[in-house]
Amino acid sequence: MSAQGVLLTKAGQDGAQGDCPFTQYAAMSMQLAGATYELRPTPQEEKPAWHVDAHGGSMPCWAPNGIDDGADAIADSGGIAKHFLAPTATDTAVMEQCGGLFKGIAMLLKNTDDAKDGELLAGLNEQLDKLETCAFAPYLSGAAPGLADAFVATKLYVLLVAGGHYKDFILPERYPKVARYWAAVSAHPAFYRTRYPEAEMLHGWGEARGEGPGCAV
Repeated sequence: MSAQGVLLTKAGQDGAQGDCPFTQYAAMSMQLAGATYELRPTPQEEKPAWHVDAHGGSMPCWAPNGIDDGADAIADSGGIAKHFLAPTATDTAVMEQCGGLFKGIAMLLKNTDDAKDGELLAGLNEQLDKLETCAFAPYLSGAAPGLADAFVATKLYVLLVAGGHYKDFILPERYPKVARYWAAVSAHPAFYRTRYPEAEMLHGWGEARGEGPGCAV
């Protein structure tokens, strides 16, 4: 299959792909759709003029005609994902139900006041409760992973890696369905081929917490 454009992503350390669950959401959706593309980590100073002028330099950005042509480019992770994977009714329902998951994760990870962790964990657990009630068959989208899986799995990656590092987070036993789901989806090629290095994730969230240089969402 011929390449279907360029996916511009945040550049991390040493020019590698930077941390961004939204970029992985777009890329995983493209993988699930069978699309091939060039992944292009792009530092600020290398962003093409059309990208800055028309899209504010927002990442990720899919340029179907290559990096020198901004025609029909999409600089929105959800827009890119849905361009390649049309949402089913199941996808839409799951994404609505789990729409607050990443906010709960980010609020906990960014918090540096330990006294507030209990309250933030309670809010996160409310979101995990919603995920636990979903029908896994075995994926959120059904027998095969789809848009809802790209949407959720890429957020769980942040929770289980950065949450474990900064907050000693371990998925509670009250979420057995989520645990089984994570084991399945994290082993799927579309997930592991698009994940960014854990070191980049920790570097980025360290910056978000004010603990050093980097860049998080």
